[in-house]
Amino acid sequence: MITKLSKTFIVKEEQTAIEMKSGDLAVLATPALVAMLEETAKDSILELLNEGETTVGIEVNLKHVRPSRISEEIQCEAELIEQTKNILRFTLKALAGESIIAEGTHQRAIVNSEKFMAKLTK
Repeated sequence: MITKLSKTFIVKEEQTAIEMKSGDLAVLATPALVAMLEETAKDSILELLNEGETTVGIEVNLKHVRPSRISEEIQCEAELIEQTKNILRFTLKALAGESIIAEGTHQRAIVNSEKFMAKLTK
């Protein structure tokens, strides 16, 4: 069972603060970094899920402490540290080489995909 995962991403122009309208500089936008880390967390626990289940993000707490340039390689790490019923809690870390870019925590909820999507029509 995988409960810790590391994934590599390359910063693309469309992931900059300027392009995402979250800032005025051509550096990795915090929303893009959050998406990278959420993807890593989501992928780290796929083996825990039953057929018809998925996870949805419900909380992110992140300190983004260093800028990253276009084409920079980002290593994202997510580790499952706790499960209480259907709630999964992770620690997150993003690095560029040896430098920490961001650290934080994340929670995801295990849901039945069909039941979750049915809520959209109510």
